[in-house]
Amino acid sequence: MIVTSLRDNLLKRGISAEIAWLPFRSYSPEVASQTVGIRLLDVREACGDKIDTLITIRYPAYALKHPNKRCWFIHHHRQAYDLWGSPYQDMEDTPDANRIRRMMFASDELYLREARRVYTNSRIVASRLVKFNAIEPDGVLYPPHPNPEIFRSGDFGDFFLYAARLCPIKRQSLAIEAMRHVKSPFKLVFVGSPDAPGYGDELLSLAKNVGVADRVEFLGWLSEEEKAEYTAAACAALYIPFDEDSYGYSTLEAFHSSKPVITLTDSGGPLEVIDDGRNGCIADPTPEALAEAMETVWQHKARAKTMGREALETISLLGIDWNHVVESLVA
Repeated sequence: MIVTSLRDNLLKRGISAEIAWLPFRSYSPEVASQTVGIRLLDVREACGDKIDTLITIRYPAYALKHPNKRCWFIHHHRQAYDLWGSPYQDMEDTPDANRIRRMMFASDELYLREARRVYTNSRIVASRLVKFNAIEPDGVLYPPHPNPEIFRSGDFGDFFLYAARLCPIKRQSLAIEAMRHVKSPFKLVFVGSPDAPGYGDELLSLAKNVGVADRVEFLGWLSEEEKAEYTAAACAALYIPFDEDSYGYSTLEAFHSSKPVITLTDSGGPLEVIDDGRNGCIADPTPEALAEAMETVWQHKARAKTMGREALETISLLGIDWNHVVESLVA
């Protein structure tokens, strides 16, 4: 979504731009060989046309060599970096895996230092670049939403919305557990498809096992327009991932809809844009604390409406717009 949106916004401003999709599998044992293959590509021209500027987004595209390379760094191969040693690590802690990690660290540092500019999508990712690669980015460019115009404010309905991929690191299970401690009559609505087959069924089983299946709804994948309608009608939004690398489009969609967002103290990127009590709520990462935050928003609708207005204003206060992004990347 970020790649296509950037291309479209470059074109809108009269800058010729094309997307080059590189085949890549995020399978750790193959990362090194695939990075070497990417490095061997010559992208200084295509079909006889000179490429003046190369902007790389996802790892390890920054391995490409170009005299005017700019990087909008979204995140590392997280399982080898910040998620190493966490419950979400998917690499075995073996001598071979550690060898691959060292290769990643070395190649990332080498190829990123070739860039004339390195921007990140959040302060937390910037801090990881400093921590792991000793690289100080040139700044943070928060990714704007590709279609902000489809979102609108609406009445505060009888449900909280959590729009995100269904996967363990997004912690939908914690939100379901929180509903056990809720006394008010609101519901919890999930929008999104499972990353892995069967995970949606696991969450549904959890809701049944803890006795909240009648208050939890799974809508699956929705179109952007349909999602916008649900966001407008929600009481508030949840975005409670573990140590996320950005604020997440869910947060931005809620802000565009003048809705406060509830997140957790260990959710990472969302903490950069959510101020507790001003445009949302920040709770401890426990079902009880999350339930209490939801109850607080529900029981104080006038305050929630004020927080929603503050949420909308946050977008402009932080300069989350495509003019800023494009000017920074092509300057």
